[in-house]
Amino acid sequence: MTCRSLSALLLASTVLATATTAAAQSEEQTPSAVQAQSLDQPGGDIVVTARRREESAQTVPVSVTAFNAEMLREKAVVSTQDLTYTTPGLNVAPQTSRDTPSIVIRGQRRATAGASAPSVVTYFADVPLPNEGSIVPTFDISSIQVLKGPQGTLFGRNTTGGALLLYPVAPSHDLEGYGQATLGSYNETTFEGAVNLPIVADRVALRVAGQIARRDGYTKNHGTGGDLDDRHNDAFRASLLLELIDGLKNTTVFDWYRARENGTGTVLNGVYPNPAVSGGGTARTAANRPYFDCGVAGCDIDIALAEQQAAGVRDVSTSIDPYSHRTFWGVANTTELEVGKVTFKNIFGYRRSKIAAARDMDGTYLRLYDGVSNTDVEQISDEFQILGSLLNDRLDWIVGAFYLKSDPTGVNGSATYSAVIPGRTFTYNENYNTSTSKALFGQIGYAFGGFAEGLRFNGGFRYTWDKSSGCSVAALDTADRIGPDACASRGGKTGSESSKAPTWTLGFDYKVNDDLFLYITNRRGYRSAGFNQSGMSPYFDGFDTFQPEKVTDYEAGIKSSWELGGVKGRFNIAAYTSKYNNIQRSIFPGADFDGDGNSANDPSSLIINAAKATIKGTEFDFSITPTSGFTLSGFGAYTDAKYDEYDAPAAFIPLLGTNPVNNKFSYTPKWTIGGGARYATYLGDFAEMVFNANWFHSTKVWYVERPLDTNGIQKAYDTVNLKLDFNNIEDRGIDLGFFVRNLFDVTYAAAGGVVTPSVTSTTLVYNEPRVFGAQLRVSFGKR
Repeated sequence: MTCRSLSALLLASTVLATATTAAAQSEEQTPSAVQAQSLDQPGGDIVVTARRREESAQTVPVSVTAFNAEMLREKAVVSTQDLTYTTPGLNVAPQTSRDTPSIVIRGQRRATAGASAPSVVTYFADVPLPNEGSIVPTFDISSIQVLKGPQGTLFGRNTTGGALLLYPVAPSHDLEGYGQATLGSYNETTFEGAVNLPIVADRVALRVAGQIARRDGYTKNHGTGGDLDDRHNDAFRASLLLELIDGLKNTTVFDWYRARENGTGTVLNGVYPNPAVSGGGTARTAANRPYFDCGVAGCDIDIALAEQQAAGVRDVSTSIDPYSHRTFWGVANTTELEVGKVTFKNIFGYRRSKIAAARDMDGTYLRLYDGVSNTDVEQISDEFQILGSLLNDRLDWIVGAFYLKSDPTGVNGSATYSAVIPGRTFTYNENYNTSTSKALFGQIGYAFGGFAEGLRFNGGFRYTWDKSSGCSVAALDTADRIGPDACASRGGKTGSESSKAPTWTLGFDYKVNDDLFLYITNRRGYRSAGFNQSGMSPYFDGFDTFQPEKVTDYEAGIKSSWELGGVKGRFNIAAYTSKYNNIQRSIFPGADFDGDGNSANDPSSLIINAAKATIKGTEFDFSITPTSGFTLSGFGAYTDAKYDEYDAPAAFIPLLGTNPVNNKFSYTPKWTIGGGARYATYLGDFAEMVFNANWFHSTKVWYVERPLDTNGIQKAYDTVNLKLDFNNIEDRGIDLGFFVRNLFDVTYAAAGGVVTPSVTSTTLVYNEPRVFGAQLRVSFGKR
């Protein structure tokens, strides 16, 4: 770590020194005061909407990391997964595949399998996205905000971990736009652009944006099908702004995304011994031949592992033709009516997600564990708000109501070809889940005056009603697809579960002066109950549903900015403690776990309420600008997540380890640290040059929970990204950029593939190798 990090800093210093020398050699390149200000780090005072109002990120009593459009470009952020390397306490990782990401904040994540509600919700244009479809391309985005901690009072669905807010560039009344082309490693070609059209002066405007992205796969497949981890997707957005009368504003955003890719490379990295470890997995005996060819020296799975280790993680051999076909589209409509000091606001959202995927989950040419799945769901949401202020703006308030319904609209099924189910190597199941959520909420903020000038009280309350229902059916032939409407009549088993809970926010903040802001807050978060499946054997009675989980969070923070002798700086820090109860966790019963000899009534996974835990941590970020145009920045997150007790039923303890209270919080490293150097200068009249070097470090990451599952661990790693931009060349609106991601070509596991002993092999999903490329951007109109 030290050597590579030092090398990156030396390289950055060399570039900066060269640029500084070149700038010093010509008086013509000395920037004016206005130019000098523009050279500073972009987004010095970013506006956020963490409390449903526009506020400075430096004076909002929430731990938030925010990026504007310029910051996203300079950091070469191309998807929300890239935010992992720029945000303290956030991990956006592929979960089994890149189709369904796991978004983790402060140790909070959704269950690794099953239909649980998300612990972190992604919002696009203020509309909550379903987990199937929460990875959003970041072209023509105006801002991204990462809110940490429970956000259940004001943000849509109740959550326990936080929220990810993405806002597309809104239509304006100026004629402007841009086009951009990117060429890079693995034959990457990405084209994007946007056009803003004022249709009726100051009344109607339209913005249209799109992206076409292609790249070869960086995981070579020597088996069946194409190379994995490729990129082949298209996206389109159209935003219409109507301001037909004063005080009334309506914005509609339509977005569409389609990917036709080969899927995620899951790489074999370990096998369980013979006999299988406690808690499932098929014992590798002669009775299970020819799948493992066990009972003799040199079992096939062991040979496959040796071959994989010799080939490295960028080469695999699949036994099926993998694919990942994804289509997401939706509409967000926001209407705002201002009547005096009161604003009426309604946010309507519609989302549709369709996924068809085939995956070789054991990562080998053996038919051990392969699957084909289909997902087709739609979601409707609506949120109504009334906002206002009283007492000469000392009291601001908001009340509202929220509704969401998610429904299956087509076949939602999975076919599994598995050697780990003795006597039944093929299973096909369809599972349909409908969920509804309703809530009423309100929040106030009161600013004291007089001797308590700068002190403010914040209080909010929300009550949520949730219901989850479902139908599950097993079939023998994938051609005999049933669909949601006929599930019950064709023998499907039905069930439902409801839950309700209050959540709240209480706290104080104190604006000492324009440069120092303090806050303390207490919040309650809630994640709804849910439905596993029905029709299981009597052994699993009582586990067709699971109960809600709750977290009580305490946080204190300091946000500061300063200037000393011409040196500018910013430092923010937050510390928190979360008490986490009735935790929802996935378990994976092995083949014939109930011992009745009938694998048809065995669940492949279950969500149970298993434990209590305490999560403590600290997050910080800082920046220092010793001279105009040169900024050093950094961030860090320390997360101490430990179970206090594990109350799982005794029958499931073998699945959870010999002493589950010692289990790990997966996808949650103890430390993540990052640093950056940015230098900007004017090269005479030619262009503005901006150089960025960014480093990220993570300590050990567990992608499993049981300490004995040592195959699912990634040791500490570092990665470095570089970006060099020449902006507004010869004042013609032309930008030219060069980038390198993963400069030292570090290889690390970005996520777990299949890391449960119920499947005898274990796989991991690896990061992107070193890539480099160039970008050409041409802008017109207002910049």
